[in-house]
Amino acid sequence: MIDNADEIERLEAVVGDGNRQPVLLRVTPDVRGETNDKISTGQADSKFGFSMADAPAAIARVEGSAALDLRGLHIHIGSQILELDPFCHAIEAIASLGDFATYNLGGGLGVAYSAEQEPPRISDYVAAKVDTANRVLGPGKRLLEEPGRALVANSTVTLYTVQSVKRNVSTWVAVDGGMSDNLRPMLYGAVYEAQIADRFTHSGTGGGTMSQLTGKHCESGDIIVRDVELADPRVGDVVVTPATGAYGHAMANNYNGVPRPPVVFVANGDARLVVRRETYDDLAARDVDG
Repeated sequence: MIDNADEIERLEAVVGDGNRQPVLLRVTPDVRGETNDKISTGQADSKFGFSMADAPAAIARVEGSAALDLRGLHIHIGSQILELDPFCHAIEAIASLGDFATYNLGGGLGVAYSAEQEPPRISDYVAAKVDTANRVLGPGKRLLEEPGRALVANSTVTLYTVQSVKRNVSTWVAVDGGMSDNLRPMLYGAVYEAQIADRFTHSGTGGGTMSQLTGKHCESGDIIVRDVELADPRVGDVVVTPATGAYGHAMANNYNGVPRPPVVFVANGDARLVVRRETYDDLAARDVDG
């Protein structure tokens, strides 16, 4: 997938003489969905892809290349989008750029991180994109899709242990994790829910103590969930945050020298370690003696 003019020349130099390299060309369709600015990629002022104004010249350039074989176009308008219309508008926008055999329509379908969010069903999402593509791009095209978080986010939960409970203006429930294992709330305000996992109220969920679920790092912004009701949080409690299967482990880091947590697969009552807990020896493994 070619993102900019510099990449055309660079890829031509790498391919050299011989068989032509099949490529797609990424276009920014000047369409954005309702999502956080930091994960919106389809608007005109974006670091991704060729603008609609520059795309025709880029297409002509690649089609005239002796080293590259342009198979089609790629678009992706952003992530965590909960409406279908923007996806359809983006497909409509690129229809004027030519007739191609292949179109990568990107991804971006959101998931419910909180009870208030209602994402479209995957079947409706696929139908909307395929129907639009058939209508404006023509039938029989090869359509590629990047479902991403819609497939994996709800597969996973993160478990923390409460380390301290502090009360001043707010109730601060500090756990043994934070922005090193889930950077999304701090990076772009992603909203999660949380519950005490090892003690349930009579109602089954929720709680009665309005809390700030905070991480262990030296940042005031290291707050995993703001204004969440927890059931009488105590030191030693296990707290669960759901829907962490996307952009949790992948964005984990060693800020403040904190080792990354393990990953455990659970199915049918069996648990299997698939990524071991990082150790301090791991953190020092790349250090070079002076």
